Amino acid sequence: MMNKYIKSLTSALLVSILILSLNSCGMNSASKSLDAWADNSPNKQKIITFVKEITDRNSKNFVPEEDRIATFDMDGTIACEQPLWIELASAEYKIMNDMKDRKGLVAEVEKLNKDLKQSPEPGETGQLIDDVTSQAFLNMSEEDYVNYVQKFMSTNKIEFTNLQYKDTFYKPMLELIDYLMLNKFQIYIVSGSERGSVWGACRESIPNIPRSHEIGSDIVLKPLNQTDPSDNQYIYAHDDNLIRQGTFSQKDLKLGKVYNIYHQIGQKPILAFGNTDGDFSMLNYAKSNKYKSISFLLCHDDNKREYDYNVNQRAQWDKEAKSNGWNVVSMKNEFKQIFLKETTKK
Repeated sequence: MMNKYIKSLTSALLVSILILSLNSCGMNSASKSLDAWADNSPNKQKIITFVKEITDRNSKNFVPEEDRIATFDMDGTIACEQPLWIELASAEYKIMNDMKDRKGLVAEVEKLNKDLKQSPEPGETGQLIDDVTSQAFLNMSEEDYVNYVQKFMSTNKIEFTNLQYKDTFYKPMLELIDYLMLNKFQIYIVSGSERGSVWGACRESIPNIPRSHEIGSDIVLKPLNQTDPSDNQYIYAHDDNLIRQGTFSQKDLKLGKVYNIYHQIGQKPILAFGNTDGDFSMLNYAKSNKYKSISFLLCHDDNKREYDYNVNQRAQWDKEAKSNGWNVVSMKNEFKQIFLKETTKK
């Protein structure tokens, strides 16, 4: 009888040790998978705690796999956007290398760059940005545009040593995306950049995210053989192609991000990550979820390794974050490594 009792007690003890060991491994593995985050990062710990809680079937905050939606802005959130974001950088590259005879367009590029140096926020220069980005690829097929952007990603980013645009995605953010995917999250990129630009930019750096999960602003397209763009009776032909026009049909900015998340995903995210006031609506959309949710703002406060262009907004952000329940991530203090490759700023 005593032997039977000891065996039972031993088995229970072994099970307890196994459970503790698995839990411990889970935490260590989470920490390891977020290795480019600082060990003492408060937001790294918040992420791990949040994911552990919503994936625990015994937790009151458990979220079914089909409802684990995470949305990320692209420019400035998962990839560098200074001094030019990928959409605009690729457009300027094409104009200055292949369209030098277009003097008016070259002059627009020069004026735009001067304006952006004075204010990195594009609000006042929005129409000029639209002109440059649309005119650079006017009448090109959308697939050719996607391929152009993908090829452009192998261009050197001249502000840094030994760095191409494809390397300017943030290592901690891609680690976070991988970590969430391991925990059965569906990841969506929700960018203000043109959708084809997002497709081309993400193809190499985050190939595990399909096009259908990459949302952006949309340029007007028309079939190659359609002579009258207003002809809704036109039938797409076998030899047609979708050709870029000079205007945008919708912008994926600010409140537009909420509309596009709703229309394309049909569900609210439980995690949202942005880096400017253009993402505030998306962050609050996540916070309005029926499930436990979490939202983050990435603060660019590291001029030595990257840029510090929104550090002056930190006081206002802290106020907004406190009011809305967001978390502000300091790039300087919470990222061990910033880019996918080690580099130095020139």
